[in-house]
Order: sequence, then C-alpha cells, then structure tokens
Amino acid sequence: MDTGREAARRAEDDLGVAHTWGDGPEVVLLSNPLADPVAWSAGVRGDLLRAGHRVTTFEHRPEQDDWRGVVACATAFVERREAPVALVGWSQGAAIAQEVALAAPDRVRAAVLLAPYGRQNQIDVVLQQAWDDLLDHGTDSLRLLLNLLTAFPPERLADDGFVAQLRAAQHDWAGPPDPRTRRRSAAFIASYQDRLADLADVAVPCLVLGFELDTDTFAARAREVADAIPAAEYLELPGLGHAAPAAEPQRVWPPVLGFLARHHPANGLTRI
Repeated sequence: MDTGREAARRAEDDLGVAHTWGDGPEVVLLSNPLADPVAWSAGVRGDLLRAGHRVTTFEHRPEQDDWRGVVACATAFVERREAPVALVGWSQGAAIAQEVALAAPDRVRAAVLLAPYGRQNQIDVVLQQAWDDLLDHGTDSLRLLLNLLTAFPPERLADDGFVAQLRAAQHDWAGPPDPRTRRRSAAFIASYQDRLADLADVAVPCLVLGFELDTDTFAARAREVADAIPAAEYLELPGLGHAAPAAEPQRVWPPVLGFLARHHPANGLTRI
C-alpha cells in the first residue's frame, strides 16, 4: 500500500491544504506550520490505512495567526468533514487539537496529544527568543545545534553515525525556515499563554503522550495537560525526545493505534 505524498488526494481552499489517503472513519493530523505533517505522519499512515481509516493531514492557513485564529481555522476544517473525526496533534499541533476538541466536541470523537502543552513556561520564553534571534542573525551551525539539542535525547546525540546523517541532511530538516512561517508559529506560541483551567472542559476521550527526555515542550507540560483534561489517559515514554513521532515511530505509534481502535474504530463500534 502506497502511503507517499503522490498517493494522496490534495485539496486546497480558504482554510488551508489537506492531503487525504484512504476511506473510512477519518483521522486528522495537525502540527506546527514549520513541521510538514505529510512527512512526520509517514510512520503511521500505513497502519491507519490498513486498520480501515481515512487519513488526512491539514496545514492551516488562518486569517489571524494568534491561537484563537488558528483554532478557529482548524475547527472550521473539522466542521466541514463528512463525519466526526479523531485528531492527532504533535507539539503545537497537539495544542491546536485540544482546543478544537474543546470547541467542537460533537465533531471530534477522540484526540491524541503528542508532546502537548497548555501554557508557556520560562524555558520556552528563552527558546522562542533564541529561535527569533536565529531567524534574524543565526548561522547554519547554531541552527543545527539548537535543533539537535531540542529534538533528540542524549543517547542519540552521542551516536556519531546518527549525528553525521543529520548533518548531511541539515538543509532538509534544519535549514533556515521561511520567515513568514516562523512568525506564524511564533504568533501562536506568544498568544497561547495559560489554558490549563479551560482544558478542564474538554469532554472527548484524549490520549496524552509525554516523552521523558523532551527538551522542547517537556514531559512536565504534557503531564499538566493530562491532569487538566478529565477524560485524558497519560502515557510517558521513557528515553525519548521531542522528535520521537518521526524518529522513533515503532515506539510512539502502537499506543496511539490502540487508543484509536477503542475510541474511533474503523468498524464504527467503540470498543472499551
């Protein structure tokens, strides 16, 4: 079964760009505008399609880049789908997914939140300032270093072969971002300050995954989200960093598939 970009049905409208594979109960994947969801979902699409799901990645194009504008855009996208969906979001995409689940509970059956956050903390202020400085004045070596340190755990960074491979592919995954896209991402983060109390009203089943060695959004903030959402299950995966959904798919996706089988199964019958 081909799960590459060439096999997708592509649609673009006023809300953004969607790539869709397959048919059946739909799983919609959301992410930061700096992260290509077609690329990072490659490790799970085949399994979802074999389970009978329709898989859609959505790249939002909101009128306003603050968190409310982004969530309004993603919510409108979900409301246009043929039937209620399951959401899978990673990092900023997880923050978007939890807010869409709150805004449109009749259109979201379940949500998987990978490395989510419900507030900004002081280390994130430092990180965002560093990314802004890199956008304006950074060198390729500094950009690569910050990407490596925030994405991967120490064990992977001590692997010379792994780091050499990433250095060779630096332009593809850690090169200078499009300034407009970077500022769109930063606008969401700057405006999404503290939503933990509001997340107590999320009523749909949620699986929250934290990664023990995440030095970007941090497992502590994933635990905060899980504690805030009454219908949340929390699983913390040891030894993994922020890039785990793409770098360690064999460890990240099995619990996600199990959760979706219970709460958004392809046969239409929820199994508990």
